[in-house]
Amino acid sequence: MRQQAFQETVFFNHQIFFLMKKSLHLQFFFLPLLLVLALKVQAQEYRTIDGTGNNLIHPEWGAVGMHIINGTPGFSDGISAPAGPDWPNPRFVSNALFAQSTLTNDSRGLSAYTWVWGQFIDHDLTLSPNHPSEVMNIAVPPYDAYFDPTGTGTVTIPMNRSDYDPATGTGINNPRTYYNGITAFVDASTIYGSDAPRAAWLRTFSGGKLKMSAGNLLPYNTTTGEYDAPVDPGAPGMAMPFPNVLKYFVSGDVRANENPFLAGLHTLFAREHNRLCNELAVQHPEWTDEQLYQQARKLVGAEIQAIIYEEWLPVLGMEVTPYSGYDHFVNPGILNVFNTAAYRYGHTTITSLMVRMDNNGEYMPQGDILLRNAFFNPTAITEVGGIEPYLIGMATVVQQDFDCKIIDDLRNFLFGQPGSGGLDLVATNINRGRDRGLPDYNTVRTDFGLPALQNFSEFSSDPLMNENLEFVYGDINKIDPWVGMLAENHMPDALFGKTAMTIVKKQFMDLRDGDRFYYENDYWLTEEEKQWIKNTRLSDVIRRNAPVTIIQDDIFVAEPFLTGVFERKTNEEIAFGLYPNPVHQQMSLRIGVVQKQEATLQIADGQGKVVVDRALRLSPGNNIVSLSLPGDLPAGYYVATIVAGGRTGSQSFIKQ
Repeated sequence: MRQQAFQETVFFNHQIFFLMKKSLHLQFFFLPLLLVLALKVQAQEYRTIDGTGNNLIHPEWGAVGMHIINGTPGFSDGISAPAGPDWPNPRFVSNALFAQSTLTNDSRGLSAYTWVWGQFIDHDLTLSPNHPSEVMNIAVPPYDAYFDPTGTGTVTIPMNRSDYDPATGTGINNPRTYYNGITAFVDASTIYGSDAPRAAWLRTFSGGKLKMSAGNLLPYNTTTGEYDAPVDPGAPGMAMPFPNVLKYFVSGDVRANENPFLAGLHTLFAREHNRLCNELAVQHPEWTDEQLYQQARKLVGAEIQAIIYEEWLPVLGMEVTPYSGYDHFVNPGILNVFNTAAYRYGHTTITSLMVRMDNNGEYMPQGDILLRNAFFNPTAITEVGGIEPYLIGMATVVQQDFDCKIIDDLRNFLFGQPGSGGLDLVATNINRGRDRGLPDYNTVRTDFGLPALQNFSEFSSDPLMNENLEFVYGDINKIDPWVGMLAENHMPDALFGKTAMTIVKKQFMDLRDGDRFYYENDYWLTEEEKQWIKNTRLSDVIRRNAPVTIIQDDIFVAEPFLTGVFERKTNEEIAFGLYPNPVHQQMSLRIGVVQKQEATLQIADGQGKVVVDRALRLSPGNNIVSLSLPGDLPAGYYVATIVAGGRTGSQSFIKQ
């Protein structure tokens, strides 16, 4: 079957004609060159690890280290000084607009897989290294409840500026330009890496396979890849903000340990690679280790592409433009506004609790885990016996809505307690946009052919949201683009508003159409292989590589596949989880229901006085409620009560 790839001579005609029709000059002066390029295409069966040579006219496009593509520069001096020096303080914007104290489910019931897949793909496309010395710390307003409760006025949230090409930023005609630290292509670099040393360390060099550790988990940064071995000083670097964590998983992207759900996807596709190696070895017993590795790598990358364009983007509400073939003149590089604003939408959809279940649909005896306790915590996987409890449990969780609300785990407790490593992802996102010279929201809209808004009432159908935006920013032409995109009304039956949808769609279409190795264009794949890839769904990959049988086919839509469990536990009362207990100020509740319904959450003190009263809208599956207790609430004994559908559930907890 693979010989078909050599016999399709129409391939050469197509490639040559496509180039020639773009320019009459090419017909007369570069025909010999085109013939050479066509022969080179035939000879190159696999991608390079660093992305070079994908485009034969511009071999640097999409490769490691290539420039991010700028729109209208927003640097305040037109060169390199951060944008918006007179725009409101980022932490003030975070506190005024983004504080989230209760549940705001995605209106279409999308599951937590929707945000984690977005994160997984982000780490396949972009990496923005920090500059080693240029800082751009965020001033914290005095008496900030989390970061400066005593009102010193001296607290800052640390942030370094992004690293950049030192040959840029020299003048108005050469503004500062940033680079991508990994390949731009959807090429599974999350699994294999974007440089030769990392790729080599991850391989066994036997049977084409990748290294794994006990339990079929990712390898550790040790001499054998197992936890009990000594740390390998030559292991590829991985992001790890906690100096006391010395042993952790190694994968193709440095951020794989960021949370256990994300690490689960890294593990899943490493297993899929090794599974494919076994199949290929049976089909082609004469193949070498290198052939098996490269073919499995090709197929894994193709599966990820198919999941993006056939399954994930459509569930976001995007109308994916039908594929019409590779275009040599499409630059697949990353847009600055995509990397720095539009694609950071996922931060608002993340839930505060990671639900962990076994394959019988029962909650793990170790319980759920708060996201803030799961950050860069490899033991969050091993303590429950592997990645499967996350793959099962999170399929029932409804993600949060795309809006100007973000859970406190990301807004106040990112990577630690406030004042002890804790960061604010909202303030950091806003500050990062200014650091990288993004212009205001209206300028971004006009860059993409959308009309500028004339007044705040045009943002959304929520007048309170519009009033809050006007209070915070004052001037509609001083709004940070990331904030403006989140404030927009959703498009019909879609996750995004118009601005974010336009930017995200352009980026993903460019990544597909400007990739010579996109699977539908790959002449080394047979039509049968392409159809198999096209039909692959994320749930298929999970079932093939994990002892998981109860997840739904449409994994990006939350589903209470544990209907029997929910009904059994709620015949007489509503069962829910409450974490942590004791609680300081921030708590999360997991409420499982089998149908959409209204509910009420009340918290009462020991004398029965109600101190919190919230209305909730629950969706089928596990609903995660993130709640901040009133700041003046004294320590003591409290009872949380949920009423829904004529049923009631209560749990007591201690406030420290």
